[in-house]
Amino acid sequence: MTWIVLAALAAVSDAEPEQPPPEPEVALREPTPEENKAKEHAQELVSGAPLYNPNVAVHIVQRKPFADRGLREVVLYPAVPQANGKFTQHLGSAASLVYHLHENFGLQITPQYNWYSSDSAFNQELVDKVRQEGLAASTLLLNWGVQGGVEVTPLYGKFAFFDSTLAQFQVVLSGGAGIGSTRHLLRPAAQDKPASFGDTGNKFLGSVGGGFRVQLGDRFALRLEVRDLVYTARVDHVNGCSAGELGQMRDVFDRLTREQLDAPDAISSQVMVSPGCQVQKFEGIDPQRNESRAYDIRQALSLVDEPSSDVLNNVSVYAGFSVLF
Repeated sequence: MTWIVLAALAAVSDAEPEQPPPEPEVALREPTPEENKAKEHAQELVSGAPLYNPNVAVHIVQRKPFADRGLREVVLYPAVPQANGKFTQHLGSAASLVYHLHENFGLQITPQYNWYSSDSAFNQELVDKVRQEGLAASTLLLNWGVQGGVEVTPLYGKFAFFDSTLAQFQVVLSGGAGIGSTRHLLRPAAQDKPASFGDTGNKFLGSVGGGFRVQLGDRFALRLEVRDLVYTARVDHVNGCSAGELGQMRDVFDRLTREQLDAPDAISSQVMVSPGCQVQKFEGIDPQRNESRAYDIRQALSLVDEPSSDVLNNVSVYAGFSVLF
């Protein structure tokens, strides 16, 4: 019995181990052109989304596609309202020509014209209710100005516009200096008569500003900036006439009758003034007010009788569009 068991064990040990079944052979072949095309098409971005997934939007970080270096940019600001109108209120238009020397640095020249400039409602309320107003230098008005300066764009980026369009934006910093023409209110508007103003000469202008520039395509851009116009204000002449010259004109005004004041040379024929004093602006009939301009003499003299000086800050909002070429 023992021998049979041993024989059986020997037979099992001599048997070859069981091998796993062979794997089926797969024939290797090159993919067909149709299969390659389908694989490439599956990786394409469709409307900003990979693999035809409309719920995923992908925007690749890349260099700015439109270079500004060497280009000129014409900017138009149709409306430039003053934002800090305590004693004065300005509303005008401006334009700018920018030459981009480098991608992030350019030279600019900016002319500006204020087609509305007058005392603020607050200053007029002071005059009406308490017979007081701001100092002459603090209520100086800016007619127009021209500045030259620089523009720096230290940062730029992009954002999705309606999920299918990318807009390039830049942070814009600017600074400049130039000259501006100023005037001062002599007599406010009354009933059907407009206000009258006196020329207070040209003043030094400076400005600093910052904002954003959004470029749409390679030629057009939108701009939104805030600029602070700083100008020196000292009222010591009105229409080029000093306090002494205005004093002479006031004495003549006090001696003449209303009919005599209506003459074109009623004042200039009786005073001795410097060539820069524009006496003609204080004589004759003002067609808009339908009365003699000589009535402005007293108000002009009160402005320069006690000269005042100040540095004014005219903070304005510049919103406009531009074309690059």
